[in-house]
Amino acid sequence: VLHAMAGLQPAAFNFSASSVMLPVVPMFHAASWGLPYAGAMAGIKFVFSAVNDPAVLHQLMLDEGVTASAGVPTVWLAHFQYCDKEGLDLPPLKAATIGGSAAPKFMIRRLLENGTRVQHAWGMTETSPIGTVGGPTHDWDQLTLDEKVDKCAMQGRPTFGVELRTVDLDDMGTELPRDGETSGALQIRGPWIIKRYFKADKDAVGNDGWFDTGDVGILHPDGTLQLTDRTKDVIKSGGEWISSVELENAAVGHPGVAEAAAVGMYHPKWDERPVLFVVKKEGEEVEAESIIAFLSDKVAKWWLPDAVEFVDDIPHTATGKISKKDLRERFKDYKLEA
Repeated sequence: VLHAMAGLQPAAFNFSASSVMLPVVPMFHAASWGLPYAGAMAGIKFVFSAVNDPAVLHQLMLDEGVTASAGVPTVWLAHFQYCDKEGLDLPPLKAATIGGSAAPKFMIRRLLENGTRVQHAWGMTETSPIGTVGGPTHDWDQLTLDEKVDKCAMQGRPTFGVELRTVDLDDMGTELPRDGETSGALQIRGPWIIKRYFKADKDAVGNDGWFDTGDVGILHPDGTLQLTDRTKDVIKSGGEWISSVELENAAVGHPGVAEAAAVGMYHPKWDERPVLFVVKKEGEEVEAESIIAFLSDKVAKWWLPDAVEFVDDIPHTATGKISKKDLRERFKDYKLEA
């Protein structure tokens, strides 16, 4: 009940009896513990699709008067590509919730320009699933479009009852400042946060109740969360951290890139270096050099990938997230030269 009440608040999903929600997430997923209950509490209308085909979803949104939808970035990316190919406008959604992984800024900008409120959210199965949700703040009307995009690119603030902190990646006992700059391992605690896994012998949290999420992020002074990576996906090159998510999100802003995934590959000198795997947009001719040049003013020079490899597809999980595990397995024999 606490979780449902938190989810329907204006600072979260902003549900009311006039809301029409089409969640593009499977109901065997953790999202089914949140949206259905919050929606029922507010008396909203739900619309469900048996398939995640963008043509079907697009027509459903129009036919059913959908006001809000939720999905991972790859869902929205596929919808953009469908609309572009067919010469269609995006549906007139009032709100779009994006979770699962960080959304690229070009995606947020396009939705905002469509008149759609972008609710960047973060959570996981262990958080039931709501941890943070983004939305307009008190100064929203005074912000430029660029500033709104930057704010929406972050994962929002924790809902009532949830606490966040970050700790040093190399010393998990050291809590880090909420200064908007320092990146560390993200931990969470609260009334609907996991205590112990099913049939486990020990608690999944420490004595003080903090659960290690496996995410890497930055906390800002106002409590806003900015995710930068997963601890298992962050790339450590020459002792310095590189965010695979930020690198990917910058790459998909290239006009010829449909999808991108950055993976740390073994390097004999630097331990790891980023390799960018890219799916080209249909009909586009793109060279590795043009992608590197595109990235050169968007990330630090030492973040630039050592190689760009073009692939026909990038593997995904059942919920639409990029599967780095499967990508690493596919390229397990890949080697970079010193």
